[in-house]
Amino acid sequence: MMRLMRIVICVAFIVTSFLFGKYWYRAKKEDKTLPVITIENDMLEVELDASAEDLLVGVSAYDEKDGDLTERVIVESISKFTEVGVCKVYYAVCDYDNHVASASRRITYKGYTSPKFYLNRSLCFSQLESIDASSVIGAYDVIDGDISSNIIITSVDYEYGVLGTYTVKAEVSNSKGDQISLSIPLIVENRNINAPTVALSSYLIYVPKGTEIDPMHYFVSARDSYEQDVSASLFLETDYQKDKEGVYSFHFYAVDQLSRQGHSVLTVVVE
Repeated sequence: MMRLMRIVICVAFIVTSFLFGKYWYRAKKEDKTLPVITIENDMLEVELDASAEDLLVGVSAYDEKDGDLTERVIVESISKFTEVGVCKVYYAVCDYDNHVASASRRITYKGYTSPKFYLNRSLCFSQLESIDASSVIGAYDVIDGDISSNIIITSVDYEYGVLGTYTVKAEVSNSKGDQISLSIPLIVENRNINAPTVALSSYLIYVPKGTEIDPMHYFVSARDSYEQDVSASLFLETDYQKDKEGVYSFHFYAVDQLSRQGHSVLTVVVE
């Protein structure tokens, strides 16, 4: 019995020694070096449509065992704006032993401007029309393109079916988190449905403070219900103040032979 126990203990010792030696050899061979990402500049200026390749300019990676790993560096993610036009881009690299390193830097988008609203018609309605500001107000962004579907429109003073001038507030944000808002007038008036139509090339413009505006530059046509030109009857009214930031209106009126008055509005945002 004792002889059998000695044999079992001997075998167990040999197996344990073998497994320990194998583990020690593997541990000794195992790569414990970590890759390092090097970035030339803390801030990189890129175009609005920058690709992943553009964002990797000036980024390299090296590992003591594997050598140059620059081609394995990826753009892991890009943050929302930390300030207008500036993001943080995060990089990652993995060596051949699956060790991961990361780094980050700031990027600025060349020529970036915040989103802008536009109107596809005047926000001046006849009481006989269906009034839907959401179908009139749009927004465009230099990175995302048209972002009209993101717009939220509210009004605290609008009364359905009641004539008057109301204020609607439009808010929109692009994919980078740049949010803008604009409060603009919405007019509901007692206008004949067959009154002349006054068409403009734009119904909402942005201008710097101090800008002189020629409203006729935006006038396209004035036609009655028979498509006859009535532009000779055109007259304008405005509250525009070029030296004061705010939202202003140029009112275009045209009258047909039956004294029916058409009305369109050019909204001007002085920045």
